[in-house]
Amino acid sequence: ASEPFIEAPVAMDFDNDGRIWVVEMKGYMQNLEGTGQEMPNGTITILEDLDNDGITDHSKVFIDSLILPRAIAHVYGGLLYAEPPNLWFVNIKNDKPVNRVLVDSLYSDGGNVEHQPNGLMMHIDNWIYSAKSNFRYQIKNGKWVKEPTSFRGQWGITKDNFGRLYYNNNSTQLIGDYILPNVSIKNPYYKPNAALNNILTPDQRVYPLHATSVNRGYQKGVLDKDSLLVNVTSACGPMVYRGDQFSKAYFENAFVCAPEANLVKRNILTIKGNKVTAKQAIDNKEFIASTDEGFRPVNLFNGPDGNMYIVDMHRGIIQDKAFLTPYLQKHYANKKLDTIIGMGRILKVSNKKSSPNKIIKIKKLNAKKLVDLLYSPNGWLRDRAQQLLVFKKNKAAIPLLKKIVLNETN
Repeated sequence: ASEPFIEAPVAMDFDNDGRIWVVEMKGYMQNLEGTGQEMPNGTITILEDLDNDGITDHSKVFIDSLILPRAIAHVYGGLLYAEPPNLWFVNIKNDKPVNRVLVDSLYSDGGNVEHQPNGLMMHIDNWIYSAKSNFRYQIKNGKWVKEPTSFRGQWGITKDNFGRLYYNNNSTQLIGDYILPNVSIKNPYYKPNAALNNILTPDQRVYPLHATSVNRGYQKGVLDKDSLLVNVTSACGPMVYRGDQFSKAYFENAFVCAPEANLVKRNILTIKGNKVTAKQAIDNKEFIASTDEGFRPVNLFNGPDGNMYIVDMHRGIIQDKAFLTPYLQKHYANKKLDTIIGMGRILKVSNKKSSPNKIIKIKKLNAKKLVDLLYSPNGWLRDRAQQLLVFKKNKAAIPLLKKIVLNETN
């Protein structure tokens, strides 16, 4: 997908028909001064491919007049979305929002646009987790519940098949937990540290194809002798690949965005005993690297077709005004990067050797077919099938689920 169908995308989610829903943060850094960020011009947009050629040819606005919206999740038959400081939930009727409910008025209270909660990922424990937050959310007995969890990351959150959570911050590629969420914090007088918030990447090196403009390039060690960035400064949007379209070498690899260097990194996860480590997949080479300084990957997602999706904000200015140094502002001006605006991309990464999966309209499936999807090698399908089984509360699924649990070969 690209303009004119989207502008400044920062997050996305697939609905149960396989359509892409995009959060558009149009107000972010529209110029070198950062004026206009309070304008209510943000949107949540539905992207469609009506002629089935794999490229968006139609879009419609689901919600408009938002100020710097930052996250969405299709849960409980509706849409959860974050517009600071609020977290909202709406039901969906004919692709329109109805019955809006305020889930949390303090979801992202205060702070800078770079340092507010985001992510909204439904986990296998049926709790919704965020990055840059120490709270999780769930509907219990018809009411929204908010409870404490461990603080995690800055922008973007992901998980592996076992259920470990992964995240990062601007200067660290990948951080993660060795254990499942909340299992070690049940004692209110004990604060664990050995199993949570571990730096998984031993080095933070990047290998850009060209000299990119970064915020503190004048500091010693930030750039090398060729003016190439040495270590990440804007790592974000991590994703553990859980699809079924790439070769086995890519299974549960951790991918990370580095928009300041116009690239996406690939790390191989190793899980040994009770520890997880991550290592650069190919020495001195990135998974995706571009010489286009408009290429700003900010988020990564698994798809219902087993492929990988990149949210490319496609913005010249990627540094918020609160932390924008005069050095970088001058670089932006000299390169006229402030003119790269009004654009956006959703990019699909697929394997040419794989036969593409047909996207299943999962919301129409009965209990048996949803349970069958729990056998799928595609993690996205397993996750969404689980969510629908829990939401629909169809008791016909219970004996089928028991059969899966007792199948020791699964």
